[in-house]
Amino acid sequence: MKHSVKSVLFFYAESSRCAPLIDLYETEDTLVFEIDLPGINPDDVLIKVYDDILIVEGVRRERVEEKRLKYICMERNLESFRRILKMPVPVNTMAGRASYNNGVITLTFPKLKDKVVKIKIEKQ
Repeated sequence: MKHSVKSVLFFYAESSRCAPLIDLYETEDTLVFEIDLPGINPDDVLIKVYDDILIVEGVRRERVEEKRLKYICMERNLESFRRILKMPVPVNTMAGRASYNNGVITLTFPKLKDKVVKIKIEKQ
C-alpha cells in the first residue's frame, strides 16, 4: 500500500554557505520564527516581508581581536547569509515583532482571523 505525502515548501535555499537555522511554529493566535544567529550583532541583520515572503539577511563580521589570532580551526563563516521563507498561514505582517535574546531572534506575527472574503452576487 502506497502512501502519498504532500509536502509544502516553506524554506527556500539561497546561495549562501552560512544560512541560519530556523524553527517555525504556530500558536492559536501567532506564527513564530526562531532564528539562530549566535555571534551575530542584531544590527547586522535585516528582516523584510513582501506579501507572504519573509527574507532574513545579514553578515557575520570579524571581531577586531580575531585579526591578531592564528587559527588552528575556523568553522564559523564570516560571510553574508540570506534565508527566504514563505508564510504558511495568513498573518498581519505590519504587526510583526522581533526580539533578540542569547543569539536567537524571535519573530512573531499575529494570525489574521476571518480571512474569508464574501462576494455578493448581483442580479442582472
